[in-house]
Amino acid sequence: HQFLPAIIGRQISDTERDLFTLPVRLGGLGIQNPVEVSEFEFQASVRITDNLKKLIINQKSSLDGYQTEGVVEVTRDCMKDKEVRMLRKISGIVSDSSDARLKRSITLSQEKGAGAWLTVLPIGSLGWVLNKEEFQDALRLRYGWQIPNIPAFCVCGKKNSVDHTLICKNGGYLIFRHNKVRDTNAAFLREVCHDVKTEPELIPIDSCQAIPGNTEERARLDISARGLWGPFQKTMFDVRIFHPNADSYKDRDIKSVYTQHENIKKKDYEQRVIQVEKCSFTPLVYSTSGGMAPQAHAFHRRVAELIAEKTHEEYRDVISMMRTKLSFALLKSVLVSVRGSRGKSSLNREIPISDISFNLIPDGLTRGSNSFS
Repeated sequence: HQFLPAIIGRQISDTERDLFTLPVRLGGLGIQNPVEVSEFEFQASVRITDNLKKLIINQKSSLDGYQTEGVVEVTRDCMKDKEVRMLRKISGIVSDSSDARLKRSITLSQEKGAGAWLTVLPIGSLGWVLNKEEFQDALRLRYGWQIPNIPAFCVCGKKNSVDHTLICKNGGYLIFRHNKVRDTNAAFLREVCHDVKTEPELIPIDSCQAIPGNTEERARLDISARGLWGPFQKTMFDVRIFHPNADSYKDRDIKSVYTQHENIKKKDYEQRVIQVEKCSFTPLVYSTSGGMAPQAHAFHRRVAELIAEKTHEEYRDVISMMRTKLSFALLKSVLVSVRGSRGKSSLNREIPISDISFNLIPDGLTRGSNSFS
């Protein structure tokens, strides 16, 4: 293998090469191996063009005998056969691999929207561009590989790793990631909703009210908007992003982790929003791998429906655009946290200007002194 290592930045195994031939939605990269697929594609082409071939052989001067419906049916059958082959292949890769981290990475990369950044054109005006290091780091994150040239220890004193950089609070990258996703969702809502606000303050709870969950006086949620689930109906949203390979989650089914975080958000805010704010509450839970919880999926589908209706665009195009924007928002915020600086280094500290003589002569040395002789 020479082509793929040049793109990826590392040598790959035969198992990984097989994985990369699969489409992005199944955890691959969509880079097919011509040696493997040439025979299948040839036979599919023979079947699909069989009707046209007969017309040519019989020297027909028109396409009156061309059976369009039959060709469509044969094409569908070929696509089904291809899908079966791919599903059988990914099943074999997962069952034969002894690398638990690779198996986990494949599961995470198969989530809807997780690989959206791999399937679009690199359009700079939309922010859909990665440089060489960012692209290779993104692939390393996707497949759970080690990222080179990162510090051995974090400024917090703990041993550094990719998993640690995505949960460490130093550097403010957790807040940056959260705010980037919050602002992306708020921008979606502004396309179709009214009175969209970020960080709206909740109405204080009266002392006589017994409301479970967060009862802080100046509590805030991430977004509020009117008109999403119904005309003039107000909905409040709160965003949470977690790292699925953190020690407390890495051995758990990803669906149960999403459910856990949705329930935590509901426990903290749902009753207060319903009883005091008199509106609905929707938790928006995402993972650093690009996946999202069921209610976040429902939220994006609803927004996409409204945008498609308003702009007369195809729903599939709108939802694809939304997933891509969210995918890049998550990915870039994750890449920054992996490579970004965390706090001040204790080395190479400069002397404050107030302690430096402007003629650059150290204290104790004066003009005429023989200290330099």
